[in-house]
Amino acid sequence: MSFIEKAELAVLEQNRRALRALLVTPKARASGLAKVEDLHIPGPAGQLRARYYEAVDATPAPMTLFFHGGGFVTCDIDTHDSICSHLAKESAGRVLSVDYRLAPETRFPGQIEDARAACAWAFQNAQSFGAAPDKLALAGDSAGAYLAATMALEINRITPGAVPLQVLLYPLIHVQDSLWAEEELRNFRFLGRAAAFYIARFLGAEALPSLLDVDLSASPATIVAGGGPLDPVRADAKAFVGKLREAGVRVTERKYAALTHGGLNLTASSKTAIKALQEVGALMREGLAR
Repeated sequence: MSFIEKAELAVLEQNRRALRALLVTPKARASGLAKVEDLHIPGPAGQLRARYYEAVDATPAPMTLFFHGGGFVTCDIDTHDSICSHLAKESAGRVLSVDYRLAPETRFPGQIEDARAACAWAFQNAQSFGAAPDKLALAGDSAGAYLAATMALEINRITPGAVPLQVLLYPLIHVQDSLWAEEELRNFRFLGRAAAFYIARFLGAEALPSLLDVDLSASPATIVAGGGPLDPVRADAKAFVGKLREAGVRVTERKYAALTHGGLNLTASSKTAIKALQEVGALMREGLAR
């Protein structure tokens, strides 16, 4: 390993610790849930950590499987505890948050393999949680939204309608440098371009499929929530919404001008984050009842 590679890994570890220090805040969890339970579920290379959230008034609707963001290189179920707890409460539902192996320790497509295993386990065990036995909603933020959208397509192509809803929070659509470069100097794309470059390097996934280049006709009904000028993925999310609608997919959008990329984690200090999660959760409740 070169000096530069060692230095990059050292910086990454510092960033991981800093994010945990910032985001792992017990008081940020939504109050009044009926159950919060830590689990371990089988993955292709060992056990995956998971956390189950259940609202007091949970209905027998499909459970929502959530994948955290963090560019495939940072974060976990602890950093995203607040998001998942609020979504469970506001949707009057059940949310299962699952970790996946991070890069660069695990190269692509290890993250997809873990997500696939989590989906299979959720389908097999949903009924034991009181959720619908044959359907599963998928959700995630940023890189986790990429995993959710990819899994929704894969599952629905095999079993149409098995995933009736996906919830994508400021979704990462691709890491292709040429596409990021087109708007590098607008809407903080220069920051996003740098992040996408390092994500691709750590993943070993310069050819990570762009969600703009795949057939989206099997996508489920979709909720997309994004931010304002400090959300560098918003141009891609807009293009993705257009592609979904062209494919005949029902899409509901929510845009929050004051929301930064990753800002939904900040429920302990941000009224915008709480408001957004309340609105998205209400939309989830409607969508899961269909």
